[in-house]
Amino acid sequence: MTENIRQMFSKMNDETREEALQLLKSEFNLGTTKYIKKNWIIGGRIPEKNQEKIVRIFQNLLRIQVFKINEIEVQL
Repeated sequence: MTENIRQMFSKMNDETREEALQLLKSEFNLGTTKYIKKNWIIGGRIPEKNQEKIVRIFQNLLRIQVFKINEIEVQL
């Protein structure tokens, strides 16, 4: 599941990535977004009990990202 999380994270644009890190920081009461990115996302050391919730969070963020992109394209 960590590979799936890593792949979703890589599909996020900078704005969505920052939002994801901030959400994980507050959701799991973690110290810094740098720690989350380095140890959880890149390092693949996400506690198993948190993985399903992170997948749901990332899926929702990616849906919103796609919606925003489509909205911009329609307005052009």
